[in-house]
Amino acid sequence: MTGAAELIERETAHARLEAALAQARAGAGRIVSLEGEAGIGKSSLLLAFVDAHRADTRVHMGGCEHLATPEPMGPLRDIARESQGRFSISPTGQLATYEALLRLLTGGKGPGLLALEDIHWADDATLDLLRFLARRIRTAPVMVLVTFRTDEPQSSARLASLWADMPRDARERIELEPLSAAAVARLARRRGRLPAEVFQATGGNPFHVTEYLAYERDVVPRTVQEVTVARAARLSPHARRTLECASIFPRQIDEETLRNIASDHDHKGVEECLATGMLNARGAALAFRHELARRAVNESLSPLRRRELHTAALVLLKGREGARAAEIAHHAEQAGSAADLVRYAIRAAEEAGALGAYGEAVAHLSRAIEHGGFADGERAQLLERKAFCAHFCGEFLLARQALDEAIAIHRRVGNVTGLGNALRISAHVQWNLGDPDLCQADVEAAVRVLRAEPDSWQYAMALASKAQFDMLADRNDEAIAAAEEALARAEKLGRTDIYLQALTYLRTTRASTNLDEGAPAIRETIEEARARGELDALPRLYSNLTSIMTPARRHEGLLEALDEGQAACAARDQLPLEAFIRGNRAAALLDMGRLEEALTEAEDVVFGPYPRVTVGLSAMIALSRVRVRLGLPEGGLLDQARKLPTAQRDLLRRVPIALADAEAHWLGGSRPGAVEQLAEVHAQVVRSWSQLWNIGETALWLAILGRPPALEPKARAQLSPAHQAHVEGRWREAAELWAARGCPYEQAIALSDGDEAAQRQALAIFDRLGAAPAARKLRRRMRAEGVRSVPAGPRAARREDPAGLTPRQREVLSLLSDGLANAEIADRLGLSAKTVEHHVGAILAALEAPSRLAAVSIARERGLHEPAGA
Repeated sequence: MTGAAELIERETAHARLEAALAQARAGAGRIVSLEGEAGIGKSSLLLAFVDAHRADTRVHMGGCEHLATPEPMGPLRDIARESQGRFSISPTGQLATYEALLRLLTGGKGPGLLALEDIHWADDATLDLLRFLARRIRTAPVMVLVTFRTDEPQSSARLASLWADMPRDARERIELEPLSAAAVARLARRRGRLPAEVFQATGGNPFHVTEYLAYERDVVPRTVQEVTVARAARLSPHARRTLECASIFPRQIDEETLRNIASDHDHKGVEECLATGMLNARGAALAFRHELARRAVNESLSPLRRRELHTAALVLLKGREGARAAEIAHHAEQAGSAADLVRYAIRAAEEAGALGAYGEAVAHLSRAIEHGGFADGERAQLLERKAFCAHFCGEFLLARQALDEAIAIHRRVGNVTGLGNALRISAHVQWNLGDPDLCQADVEAAVRVLRAEPDSWQYAMALASKAQFDMLADRNDEAIAAAEEALARAEKLGRTDIYLQALTYLRTTRASTNLDEGAPAIRETIEEARARGELDALPRLYSNLTSIMTPARRHEGLLEALDEGQAACAARDQLPLEAFIRGNRAAALLDMGRLEEALTEAEDVVFGPYPRVTVGLSAMIALSRVRVRLGLPEGGLLDQARKLPTAQRDLLRRVPIALADAEAHWLGGSRPGAVEQLAEVHAQVVRSWSQLWNIGETALWLAILGRPPALEPKARAQLSPAHQAHVEGRWREAAELWAARGCPYEQAIALSDGDEAAQRQALAIFDRLGAAPAARKLRRRMRAEGVRSVPAGPRAARREDPAGLTPRQREVLSLLSDGLANAEIADRLGLSAKTVEHHVGAILAALEAPSRLAAVSIARERGLHEPAGA
């Protein structure tokens, strides 16, 4: 199909691309995605758009390959090769590479146009790049254009998370639809074909149509594979061999490599493939016009022939300096060369781990372990490495399985340092799985075993881990002692990574008893880690910093720290700590009165692609509180949280659960024993002196519930001025102090205890926040106290609505009536899918409709929705 034909019925999409580029020229950059099933014409539209603007933009192109394990930052390697030295992948880590690419895109005349194809095959580092760019090009003359397939089930969740993480004003999604029957008819008639026949055979998929019409025989192939293979059969034997050789390389191939493997020394094979459109030239590389065509040719090969070609590629790439280990491992696996697969998979895992791509490292190590005949010691080391990487990226059960085998091997062969290190890693896995008792047993066993090797790095690392778990279990003196010993040993060994880990826990422990000095010390450690290039330390440092600042309501600089921490986690593939930090963000937004944002953030963690373990507790508790505060169904979230052993034992987890129960009880929820539970944890907090900020929080809610605690002078001195004024009943002063701290919910609670004017002000705040249960509670109290003309609040507006819907629910109903699914409504309104579910449920209840379709029907019957274009 010609270029013009390929863009039939793409006028609207093309116009949106032009509009996005115009905005980028004006300094409002954005990421635009072309989406749709395989063969829908994403690449054709992208290439046509890019070609049209090569003269007035600075174009940089890359693509993701369909390797067994995605190569970290594969598309950036394409850009580095074509940049003529202006850009390269930084050896110091992903963030440095991202910054370098951003400089390339913004540093020149005219807008930068970055085109990335097939991100459904992207590695995590490439998706993190898009997250990084999304927040930084909104005020830059940059347009990022990506394509991805919507029929790749394994990638759909990752991509949904990617779009959800981007600011709405920084992205635009363009979904391409199949060609209409009329468009297919126009194309078919040009070739003298029957329109109905072509449409029935292709379903309007542009690639199917293209391939079908290019085949001259008057038959209807059953599959695209048959069409593609039929076209390939018309090539000369030499060109056909070239095409077969090209088919073993996912996405694209270096032209020189292809000619060597295909023995195409006179270039005739490549030239014929290009002339017939079977291959396209993309810079210095070649590629099939569509991945489906490559697969069709590849699957037509006999297994013996396929293996022969992969063997040739393996031999060639092994002898080439700078060849990628991941690509060599891919060909080794297909060639059946176990030795090469193991060798290069291990190397690829090392490269991936160095870039923080721990998910890819796990995949490579799994393949190496599966195919390698290792001696016990080497196998145990690989299992440990696999467990370490799996722990980082949240694959805890996989890590547990690998550790069980490694520990058994170490015990059998008597490897003390190996056993101690495996037990240490196991402690971290057990903590994340929510079992602090097994965690404690493992870390104590690790320290005990490794005392036999006191000068080993493994012993120093075990001491650092012990400091962490002592800190989490509220054993501060023991934590400080272990951290200080680990520091001394790490300095003696010259191990910066262990030194920073121990320093992290030492300063975090001290910060829990003196936040004013502790928080700056943690920030100093962050800068030290950056300066030393220890990027894996950053996620842990930010999680500790934000988990102290958030409950202490230290809002100044908190959101910036949360952003930095989330970016650090994404850059190093540390999904568990990313979930933990996002949970802190949800809690912070809740305290700031940004309830809808808190709801979306918490739901993204609880229901998103994160481990359902200890690291998700903060988000789970925040989601429970925000739902209760908004008057939404709580959904048993606290009950789920309580089931984890760490929530039953560790004060760090028990306190926020008790506070959530206390608020729900105050708002009229059924929480038997909530007051007694809060009083118990308050007494423990006062005795522990390790979570000083929680003395104020527990005392505050006990006072709100009518049980103000009797505080000793030492404990009272730890309360913030806002907490102290509120607990002592000085409502006016408390309200002013809460307002100054940016805590409107607590400000309204304090005002509720004041005179009528203060109570009216409190009602206005509750209504503005959307805190309906608290507003109802206050209205009942005011009426009981004889206040006349109590403001009706936002529900008065609902009574004016024929269906009693809120403005937001009317928006959702309108989009439902337009046929949009929940996910589409969420994207359109900038809400989470779960929030939309809540609104849909409220609409069904208000309209007394048993289903979405029934609600739409009722809305139309009552004239509640005007069809689009009316």
